[in-house]
Amino acid sequence: MFAALDAQLLPKDEWELVLVDNASNPPLKTRDWRVPDNVRWVVEPDLGLTPARLAGIAVAKGRVIVLIDDDTLPTSDYLRVALDLMDGRPEIGAAGGRIHGEFAEPPPTWAGGYLDLLALRDFGDRSIRALIYNEIGPWEPCGAGMVIRGEVARTYAARARDPRRRRLDRVGDALSSCGDTDLARTAPDLGMYLAYEPALRLTHVIPADRLRLDYFVRLTYTVQRDGWLLYRLRGRECDLTGWRLLTSLVALPFRSFSLSPRRWLLRAASMYGQIKGRSVLLENHD
Repeated sequence: MFAALDAQLLPKDEWELVLVDNASNPPLKTRDWRVPDNVRWVVEPDLGLTPARLAGIAVAKGRVIVLIDDDTLPTSDYLRVALDLMDGRPEIGAAGGRIHGEFAEPPPTWAGGYLDLLALRDFGDRSIRALIYNEIGPWEPCGAGMVIRGEVARTYAARARDPRRRRLDRVGDALSSCGDTDLARTAPDLGMYLAYEPALRLTHVIPADRLRLDYFVRLTYTVQRDGWLLYRLRGRECDLTGWRLLTSLVALPFRSFSLSPRRWLLRAASMYGQIKGRSVLLENHD
């Protein structure tokens, strides 16, 4: 990651690197790493992806913020493209682009159709814009490589004081999700567009343990559960009982003849996640 950031074509006096140490052991600053010389170190002891992002947003000085994870490699023109996009299109509040996987081993065939859960994106060469997030489809910007206006990020940060929102993303080994979705959807809340911009290109390094069936089952469940929790936290109405989904889940064993065992588990995890997200008490979800 550091080499990819150090190779950015945008001059270093036009951007800063805010590096958030989120309860690392040993601390990041004590490790023998070569980091760009425009780095600022921030320590966030509250473990979790959302607290780490909020810590970075709190100190970031730029009018445009780019989220880069430790397992993502932006192309050398990434920051230049991001800045030109946001300067040239003031109506855009948040954007993402192409994210290709660099796999430690080939993905299994049963994972086809679920690899987007690993934050992989490629929707072609055409730029896409949308204002109403519930109509945008699967290309909504994800956290990896998200480009977002500072004003949008700070509006989200104020909302994320709500502890229920702070639990909407990874904490330790938990696969909670949708904090980045909440962040992105703050843009249309403020009347700005979400965007897919194919010139933004990123590589996501995928280790072998993220290609196991148990990982995909857990991830499928939590993405569906937390997606519905976020839907409700944002004031949307839904059928809290989820009886239609429950009926589908009960009927799933009778349809198993058309599914492999692994695909059956993934389908069941998805349905159970939807039921849980629709019915769990918002005040006490885990």
